[in-house]
Amino acid sequence: MRHWTATHLAKLAKQASKAAGKKGTDLPGQVARKVDKNILRKLASQVDEIVFISGTNGKTTTSNLIGHTLNVNDVDIIHNNEGANMAAGITSAFILQIKQSTKIAVIEIDEGSIPRVLNEVTPTMMVVTNFFRDQMDRFGEIDIMVNNIADAINNKGIKLLLNADDPFVSRLKIASDTVVYYGMKAHAHEFEQSTMNESRYCPNCGRLLHYDYIQYNQIGHYHCECGFKREDTKYEVSEFNLNPFINLDVGTATFNMKIAGDFNAYNAIAAYTVLKELGLNDEGIKRGFETYTSNNGRMQYFEKDSKEAMINLAKNPAGMNASLSIGEQLDGSKVYVLGLNDNAADGRDTSWIYDADFEKLAKQQIEAIIVTGLRAEELQLRLKLAGVEAPIILERDIYKATAKTMDYKESFTVAIPNYTSLAPMLEQLNHSFEEDKAR
Repeated sequence: MRHWTATHLAKLAKQASKAAGKKGTDLPGQVARKVDKNILRKLASQVDEIVFISGTNGKTTTSNLIGHTLNVNDVDIIHNNEGANMAAGITSAFILQIKQSTKIAVIEIDEGSIPRVLNEVTPTMMVVTNFFRDQMDRFGEIDIMVNNIADAINNKGIKLLLNADDPFVSRLKIASDTVVYYGMKAHAHEFEQSTMNESRYCPNCGRLLHYDYIQYNQIGHYHCECGFKREDTKYEVSEFNLNPFINLDVGTATFNMKIAGDFNAYNAIAAYTVLKELGLNDEGIKRGFETYTSNNGRMQYFEKDSKEAMINLAKNPAGMNASLSIGEQLDGSKVYVLGLNDNAADGRDTSWIYDADFEKLAKQQIEAIIVTGLRAEELQLRLKLAGVEAPIILERDIYKATAKTMDYKESFTVAIPNYTSLAPMLEQLNHSFEEDKAR
């Protein structure tokens, strides 16, 4: 009876949330969990395969690539594709999507929520993308976070799908007897190097890692005198290029994708690894990969007449550097809108912006940079310290700031929000380009 009540109240909460004009991704789960604290455990027991997707950057894109590909291959899944990746949002996805025919759950999970959620759900497999400094007031240093995750997943029989190129990620191999590695061959693509440098010390003995090849930051091919090294991969990108979207070679297969950004090649090989381990063949994966487009603010593109825009979430130094690099690759004049909030979901500590390479902007042809959000003044100061000479406009209201980019008709808009500034910025871009179409 408690289970039935929890489920039905959750569905009513979803309806009420939609009626109020909100997405209601967390609310149904919050309601259900108050009525039945075991609701997620009960629902998860009805599914054969549960795949967790976690890591600092790329969770949502990897998760959505997997979910979309399974859907186009007519596989029923549970999927928190709207990005609600903590306990309540995961519970909502199970309640609202589970059917008798559903045998697979694809769950994006916030890395800080892993220990808590694992008390209720044990995945059959878990893919990890990368680890960078992110929301340090929540997660602490990377070493602390990795140790916490390793402790949480240890000896639970989870098949781990690990990015062999990230020493922080491959360190999780200690937590499982079944590990599959994916990665990228040396010289598969020449990534831009940044001044940001995560620790390149061996997680096993503390010595400096020897790198035979660096993709970017700490990601690459490495080894240590103590024996810790990049493991041999089962799935590997042999080559990829951007034109402007990713053309990716994996084994004998080539995928002509509709997502941009060189960093997304790692998300693609992570998704490929999951899909192969779930039993899909390259033909089935190709159907998904070549029809997937982003509509969630991750490298999402807009166009109308001469006006173009792209929006990409950046919530830590690595993500910001990747987004700023997109601007470097664009010809002609650009207008930037940068959003920075410090709400609880963002992490209160915004000092990470001083580790990002805003100096890149000093070399670009920029008509204006609009800074917005609760910490807009902090962004303004950071840009001045970076030596940016383009006009810097401060507009704290995210909707107004984003709308203002439409005044620059001949400049490409590069929109870079952090976590909670993403929704209003994306909503305004959608509105502006729809409004423009109506004229």
